[in-house]
Amino acid sequence: MLRMTFIWPGPAKEAWLSEGINNYLNRIKNYHTLKVVETKAVKGRGRRTEKTVEKESASLIKALPAAAFAIALDEHGKLLPSTGLAELINRVEEEGRRDLAFITGGPYGLSSTALSRCNMQLSLSPMTFTHDMARLILAEQVYRACTIRAGTPYHHE
Repeated sequence: MLRMTFIWPGPAKEAWLSEGINNYLNRIKNYHTLKVVETKAVKGRGRRTEKTVEKESASLIKALPAAAFAIALDEHGKLLPSTGLAELINRVEEEGRRDLAFITGGPYGLSSTALSRCNMQLSLSPMTFTHDMARLILAEQVYRACTIRAGTPYHHE
């Protein structure tokens, strides 16, 4: 069974987002072993600085399982349909990988060092979402991919 790890800085700020994220994470547990790692969020005083992004990204990368296929969420990443994400998870498993990790940065994204450490970058949409909303959308899409792979009737084509 594939082990999935979701890595992000700190908890979601809004209770309703945390509730939604946890709802989908709990559903994913029916398909995969799941771990969530919340690293310490770095305060950026309302503006992006390279030092802030590097520091936060370093702690996220440090939390990666050693041999994981790592997917970074990034606005410039590859766009996939839901079925494409399911196919990607299939491919990772068929390659014999035991660990799949998703990394979501804070409000200012991930450093170039963190992005280069990952096997791929994934974009959820051409639109911009808060980093907390991106977690919710990611969790829902991973759950949807699980149901597509299992052939259960959550996903409609």
